[in-house]
Amino acid sequence: MRTVNLKNKGRIFTVVNSAGKDTPVVIMFHGFTGNHIEAHFIFARLSKALEKAGISSVRFDFRGSGNSDLPFEKMTLSTEISDAIKVAEYTKRNFNNSLGVLGLSMGGTIALLTLSQIDPDALCLWAPAAKNKEVFSKGIPSLPPDLNLFDVGGIRVSKEFAKEVLSFDAFSEAKKYRKHALIIHGTADQAVPFEHSKELVKEFKKGSLISIEGSDHVFSSYEWSERVIEETVKFFEKHL
Repeated sequence: MRTVNLKNKGRIFTVVNSAGKDTPVVIMFHGFTGNHIEAHFIFARLSKALEKAGISSVRFDFRGSGNSDLPFEKMTLSTEISDAIKVAEYTKRNFNNSLGVLGLSMGGTIALLTLSQIDPDALCLWAPAAKNKEVFSKGIPSLPPDLNLFDVGGIRVSKEFAKEVLSFDAFSEAKKYRKHALIIHGTADQAVPFEHSKELVKEFKKGSLISIEGSDHVFSSYEWSERVIEETVKFFEKHL
């Protein structure tokens, strides 16, 4: 494992688990307020499991999150899209094999919104906020014209973020993707309804959905998280 600081109008803190330059590689996009490790260390655990299977991985903190530059309130969907593309360019330069993308929650939003630019060979989405307008409208109040920053659960986000997350349409991008896509989602998710993924999987040409019975948004039991990791590794082993 090694760390890299990529540049994109600030530093993108990046962690590379390499199984070899000529191996398949998976890029991981974390969720809203998440980071390159994620809850229950699930991204780090997945990286180790992928490496054992001969698959490299690249995970990183979007600018505004974790160890990367910018305050969180400067984060927008546009900055995350830009970061995702920058990390994908780095990954393609440094690995000579097929490329997979994994997105968790709002990371799934970004994965969908960058499909045409990154063009992964396989796509895996964990509890994706594909219907981003519906998911985020619950937590974002109507904004007075003179209010540029507002509090969401103890952190501040910008009016620009609100405008983008309530107008960009990640869900519609799925129908354009012609390669294999896997969605994994907990049936008791209170943040992103499981029903959204039941609708989303129908949009993919080669989509499949695995339900984690009783699981919350971030797979908060060892049994759930281990199942998610196992199914994800199997998917990328087959399609990369």
